[in-house]
Amino acid sequence: MSLDIKEFLSKQEPFSSLSENQIEYIIKNSSLDYVPKDEILLKPGQIPSYLYLIIKGGFVLKKGETTLEFLEKGDSIGDTSLIFDQENQFTVQAVEDSILLLIPSDIFKTIINSHPEFKEYFTKTTIKKLTEGYRRLQGSIDDTSLLSIRDFPLKEPLFCSGEEKITEVAKKMTKKGLSYCLVGETSDLQGIITDRDLKDRVIAAGKNPDMIKAEEIKTYPVETIDSSKFLFEAVLKMVNKNIKRLPVVENKKVVGVIEDRDIFIFQSKNLLHFIKQIQVESDVKVLKEIYFNIQESVKNLFKTGKDIEILQKYTAEINDRFIQKAIQLTLNELKEKIDFSFVVLGSEGRKEQTLNTDIDNGIIYSDSSPRETVLKIGRKVVERLLEIGFPKCPGNIMASNPVWVKSLKDWEDTLSSWIHRPDPESIMYISIFFDLRSVYGNDNFSQQLRKHIFNVVEKNKNFLVVMALKTLEFEPPIGFFRNFIVEKTGEHKNELDIKKGGIFPIVQGTRVLSIENKVELTGTLDRLRELRNKIGTHLTEELIESFKFFQILRLKFQIEKIQEGKEPDNYINPEKLSKFEKDLLKDAFKVVKRFQEMLGVHYRIRV
Repeated sequence: MSLDIKEFLSKQEPFSSLSENQIEYIIKNSSLDYVPKDEILLKPGQIPSYLYLIIKGGFVLKKGETTLEFLEKGDSIGDTSLIFDQENQFTVQAVEDSILLLIPSDIFKTIINSHPEFKEYFTKTTIKKLTEGYRRLQGSIDDTSLLSIRDFPLKEPLFCSGEEKITEVAKKMTKKGLSYCLVGETSDLQGIITDRDLKDRVIAAGKNPDMIKAEEIKTYPVETIDSSKFLFEAVLKMVNKNIKRLPVVENKKVVGVIEDRDIFIFQSKNLLHFIKQIQVESDVKVLKEIYFNIQESVKNLFKTGKDIEILQKYTAEINDRFIQKAIQLTLNELKEKIDFSFVVLGSEGRKEQTLNTDIDNGIIYSDSSPRETVLKIGRKVVERLLEIGFPKCPGNIMASNPVWVKSLKDWEDTLSSWIHRPDPESIMYISIFFDLRSVYGNDNFSQQLRKHIFNVVEKNKNFLVVMALKTLEFEPPIGFFRNFIVEKTGEHKNELDIKKGGIFPIVQGTRVLSIENKVELTGTLDRLRELRNKIGTHLTEELIESFKFFQILRLKFQIEKIQEGKEPDNYINPEKLSKFEKDLLKDAFKVVKRFQEMLGVHYRIRV
């Protein structure tokens, strides 16, 4: 039996982190015990003499008549009491014939005192466990654009004063082999001069460099970026502002400079590479090849070990570029000038896409713009996006559908109608629309419509209650004994829908609270952070980590299905998870349950 127990412990966290000798030491000083079904192992007020490790069977933790938790094979009993020297708070009862490994309290305390990481396993909060969980799901391949700026080799921040002559500035730049010079000091950046400035503003202008001061040709204000940001965020800023050099600041002091050519040389298959390809290409067939390459790249990016929030924003930025390119090609073809905004909706608007996300979008145009022309733009843009490879929206929520192309006034009337008559279709539509984000054109339109929603809802509070009910529609798929509730038959047999039971309640619940509290941010995680004081700090942190864990699990299974030649979806098979991952998934579903209960109390629809 000891050999079986040794193998069991070597595969069971946190015992698996111990050496073989330490595991043998535990086994030598421990014993096995049989506990028949319905027998009470511990009562409230008792101080356990052992750490009980479940080898077989199951137990429930009860407070009075209320069952709080189901414990199964691999779970421990008594750890909290032993670590904190406190009485047991629960009734612990066997719900089936069970076998326990009894590890004496002095042996357990010896191990935790000599191995901090072993102790940490038992004292970790749900937040810490979930954070560690989704990081473990990821591997470790490199992608430069997802580096922290702190980890990227920065160029030296060369400085000059505004009074220095250009001749001296040029000498400094040549001596250091740099193509720029910063005007001012490390904590007082007053401008930047580049080699292009020297050529265009001095030499080409026929000016005498001995007579020109740095102050006269500098560029100001200077775009900067904080060292805590990711490299891809620096790339986006450089592309959007059409600049090649970006000073990096830390604690309000310049610590270095990023140049676009350094990023490009460092690695070709990064965000800058893709963006430049999309920008210069006009052939839809070539754009389709680029899109396919990016989809392959996204699969690899999953393995970088980076935060899922960063990966999704990365993907959204790339998709935005394709949409902008499709719009530019369409406008060039039609030769029309229209005051409009092309908006993305749903997960695109929230920047929460994973793989093969369909395209939910629409158009808002000025009341004076010709509708037929705008409809033509919508059709052409969507045609190009579908040609490039974007999946078609099954609900036809696209700018090619006249229903999703309206003037500003018509959109205001439509939104008011949805809010005043909140039937299931209206709730679905406004939920999708509220996540709108402008990717091209007049951004004021989307801001006006969001404010319009806030104002109309403020006078129709019942709408929030109906919207909140949608959040409670789907129960997290865990049963009474913490077992997963999976599909029994059909295509998804033994799988559960992680979007329906986990992701959606968080997204929808956060959305309704955002409307009530007039939060203009679109991303679920950004909204949660903004709502921290309304939801509560602890629950907010748990929701953030649970949401990330759900997203990374879904992405993991989507990639697996693509590799198997299947269509990616929202279903996962919990039996393919390790025990550690299963426990975390159960914890995450419990967080969703608490969030639903909080919403039920807040909107007085569930007690």
